[in-house]
Amino acid sequence: MRTYAKMKKQEAAAALQEFLEERPHAQENLTRYLAEHADDTVNLDGTVESLTPLWRWVKSVLTERTTETPEPDASTSPTWLRYGIGTEPTLSPESIAIIDGVISYLCRVLEQGAPKARWRVGYNRIKSYMWQNHPMLVHNSEEVPLADLVPGLARGQASGRLPSDDDKLARIAAAVIKRLNGTDEETVAEDEPLIEVEDLGEDALRGRELEVSLREDIAHEYSREVDRLVKTLAKEDGITTAFREDREVLLVTTPSWNTAQLQEWVTRYIDENIHNLNR
Repeated sequence: MRTYAKMKKQEAAAALQEFLEERPHAQENLTRYLAEHADDTVNLDGTVESLTPLWRWVKSVLTERTTETPEPDASTSPTWLRYGIGTEPTLSPESIAIIDGVISYLCRVLEQGAPKARWRVGYNRIKSYMWQNHPMLVHNSEEVPLADLVPGLARGQASGRLPSDDDKLARIAAAVIKRLNGTDEETVAEDEPLIEVEDLGEDALRGRELEVSLREDIAHEYSREVDRLVKTLAKEDGITTAFREDREVLLVTTPSWNTAQLQEWVTRYIDENIHNLNR
């Protein structure tokens, strides 16, 4: 199965069309499931505000896959999973279906909120571009990989490693709509930290595992700079590995660094290389 990154131009165009054709059916499944299991606070009326009760409910029903979960047939997986990471590492099959529906509904909300935006295949002449060939909602120079905004949140929530607020999806949607409509960036709350670093404990082979959570405007508005940050960090003395687990999450292993040292390094890099941030 080809991944997005390895697709040729015609394959990527076909994958985009397949993604769009999947959306109505996935939302119908979500609507049916909500009617059977959710209360009347969840109302898919197409507004940004409706994403808050929806995400609150989704968080309550997400489950992890288990060792007893059979390997799914790849051909039946949604395109964002099949052509993305391939095999789902965290979510149960039931949760994948729910998230597929949430992606569809999020697409609807953003299409309504930014009516001038259009779908196209993600492209950049830089070969290492993270979203090459992914489905993108685009207006002018702004492009957003909608299918990739929800699964990471769901995995963090289901595993308990990175819980999210009830209004997390709504805040992301509001920021994306402003970007696509060409208005000012979302004003970030003054009390929201630039980054947060958590000590995940020791790994017997690689040393201490540290998790860096980036403020969402950095992760979404400056994604390429974050990629460069990770590559630079991986070369630092005392760092065993550094990689981007999700759009807003970096995982670092080190035999010698502590949380304060990593926080200071990442903060300094952002200050020196990413400008015009709302601090």
